[in-house]
Amino acid sequence: MNNSKMDYNTSIHKLGRISTLFIIGIMFMVPLGITIIYQVELDWSMILAVAAQLCIIFIPTQFAEVLSFTPILGSGGTYLAFITGNISNMKLPAAVSGHKIANVEANSDEGEVVSVLSIGMSSITTTVIVILGVFVLTPFVHIMQNEVLQPGFNNIMPALVGAMSAPLLKKSPKLAIFPFSLALIIALILGPTVYTSFQGFILLGTMIASVSFVIWTGKYQEKKEEATKLSKG
Repeated sequence: MNNSKMDYNTSIHKLGRISTLFIIGIMFMVPLGITIIYQVELDWSMILAVAAQLCIIFIPTQFAEVLSFTPILGSGGTYLAFITGNISNMKLPAAVSGHKIANVEANSDEGEVVSVLSIGMSSITTTVIVILGVFVLTPFVHIMQNEVLQPGFNNIMPALVGAMSAPLLKKSPKLAIFPFSLALIIALILGPTVYTSFQGFILLGTMIASVSFVIWTGKYQEKKEEATKLSKG
């Protein structure tokens, strides 16, 4: 069992790295092809300036997402989710729903398989819907952009995050209340604009504070239990 698990992990990491590099190459071919075909002159100083601003925002965010999403998605699910995109609003909810339906833990072998299948089906479904949307829903775009419907579309992400957070808060309220309250307080103090700009750093800080809180709580509980045993003895 251990050997087969090691073989799976080795193969999935190898396939994931190759696939990721391949997809990155494909992505770069689009701007590269446009540049070559239309003979666009590149202003490298402007490109580096814009890239630096994006890296400051997105590198901490991506680093934090890998650390926080991987335990839920698993190895194969992580590669597949980051390659196909839309992780927080589609792939992560799909994996969590798959775990609930199959009644398996996220950090188990069964959870790994369920994550890959759920994310794969989510990617296929998304692709089909996008294709249908291009050919079928285009005449109805003006209806979906109606002012009456816009509040619903603008709150899709909060609705998904709330739906995913509620079961976790209910399952482990003592552990979940601290990171939830900390992130909420920071968001209320900074406001949506500032919070969005520094969400990668805030997420990393919240993760570190949450882990430290759990460790401290565990040690405090152990000391409390030891003191109780000594007092009874």
